Amino acid sequence: MNFQERTTATDSLNPLELVRASRAWKEISAAMERKVAPQTVAFFAPALFHSPFLLLYAHSLLGREGTDSPHEGWSGENHPDLIIAGSPGSPPGIEECRGLPGTLSSIPVCAPFRLAVIHAAERLSLPAANSLLKITEEPPPRGRLLILLEEDLLLPTLRSRSWCLRLPLEEVIGPLPPPATEEEWVSWLGSSSSGKVEGTLLNAARWSRWYALQGSFQKAWDLDSLIVLAQKTRLSAPMVADLLFLSIREDVPIENILGSLW
Repeated sequence: MNFQERTTATDSLNPLELVRASRAWKEISAAMERKVAPQTVAFFAPALFHSPFLLLYAHSLLGREGTDSPHEGWSGENHPDLIIAGSPGSPPGIEECRGLPGTLSSIPVCAPFRLAVIHAAERLSLPAANSLLKITEEPPPRGRLLILLEEDLLLPTLRSRSWCLRLPLEEVIGPLPPPATEEEWVSWLGSSSSGKVEGTLLNAARWSRWYALQGSFQKAWDLDSLIVLAQKTRLSAPMVADLLFLSIREDVPIENILGSLW
């Protein structure tokens, strides 16, 4: 299989479907089918899979009583019983975390539960992480917590009270070297600019893993940072492709790229 065929195969993948097919999702969805809704779920996975998991989990948990349908008009993160703390790549601060117990104790607007989501929890300050203990020590009857992390750096007391799910990148996609020649870059940029951003991000994730296996950890970190940036700022596929080209082919320092976009 040549480079173009391998890239096209990656573009046909979708992070949402990869999460849906993962062991982690099958485990938690099977529990919810049995009417088991864990008070706290910690999801350890590359950032690329955080939003798809959040969408699937919130859809299942916040469906109307006795149905699998979410609140009418809900798309993404605008459900009235979904509370988002922090954002992709940026954890919530201490004050935001302190307010969550009271928010989760409120009666749900239209769903069986209220769900609070903690982004980038591996970067939580110690005071912010400690403030979440109140939710797990005195769980609100109809409040639930979802903790999203890239690394297993969760406070041990929180981990011990969470249903921990893991989706390692190697479970769903393999490593892939980036384009090597000018012709390959031209071909990839053309296909990526007209495709979906999810496929472009999956290529970046596969390239990151390839660099890591080659021992190029700085380059792998650069690509992971660009993935978080793309999700945080909701960049288009052409914009993501251009940034990847600058980082890899043109070797522009990551700080120069991030400095103008964060």
